[in-house]
Amino acid sequence: MSVSSETFFQADRPSTQLRSQLGRLPDAERRVGEVLLSGAGVAIHESVGQLAARAGVSPATVVRLSRRLGYEGFAALKIAIAQEAGSVNQFGHPPSERDPSAALQLQAMDAEAESIQRAARSIDGDAFARSRTAIADAGEVLFTGVGGSAALAALAAFRFSSLGVRASSSPDALSQHLRAGTLAANDACVAISHTGESRDTIEAVRTAGRTGATTIGITSFAGSPLTEAVDVALVCADAQDAAARELFANPIALVSVLGALHAGVALRLPASAAPGAAARLIASHQY
Repeated sequence: MSVSSETFFQADRPSTQLRSQLGRLPDAERRVGEVLLSGAGVAIHESVGQLAARAGVSPATVVRLSRRLGYEGFAALKIAIAQEAGSVNQFGHPPSERDPSAALQLQAMDAEAESIQRAARSIDGDAFARSRTAIADAGEVLFTGVGGSAALAALAAFRFSSLGVRASSSPDALSQHLRAGTLAANDACVAISHTGESRDTIEAVRTAGRTGATTIGITSFAGSPLTEAVDVALVCADAQDAAARELFANPIALVSVLGALHAGVALRLPASAAPGAAARLIASHQY
């Protein structure tokens, strides 16, 4: 017997919801529920694609179960699971056991620096080279991202524009989507999403892909919907260190990838007066 299409009442404890409804769930969603109940501590560090693979279902099934339980999506369900497990600091800094006497700023920033170094080693070299070439050769480059990633997209557009690249971004998700639809086959769209699950970002990059533009995804999660939607995926997180993906500085790892692309594109572009002109303009406005 399966449940109705109505969502369950969203309680404070997702495990209670799952246990009480497990026998009434459709088979595929029940398998996801069983995986969650058997290892919630693992699930809070997984992408929707990784959890789906462990349960032997599609990512859509994971999202469907999340919404059936009353959550907007898997990301919201993960937060609820983390709260229940007492792991709400998954988005902050795990306690340091290496040197408890060290100053807090040293502990925190050392962890951040190590995370960024591991992220650098996780980037696929061929994917990076393809991304660099696509941006350098593009007529226009659109950077997209929502939430915290919107600021990174704006920063990227600013910095790449200083090289003479026709780069743009918009903080508004609808504007990003509309702008993506105007790209051409020789353009590029760079989508930034920590989780790789941001719906608006994925829709925008798919729209860009339909125009023939090269699509590039920058994310922390391999196997996420974003990596499946783009032509080239740059995954900048150590797959063996799930907790590191939740450090406060994870956006800095994403910025570092953008910085590396910026340096690579600068080397590929023909010599021009654009960087010097941009430097003078920035200096004159005291940015």
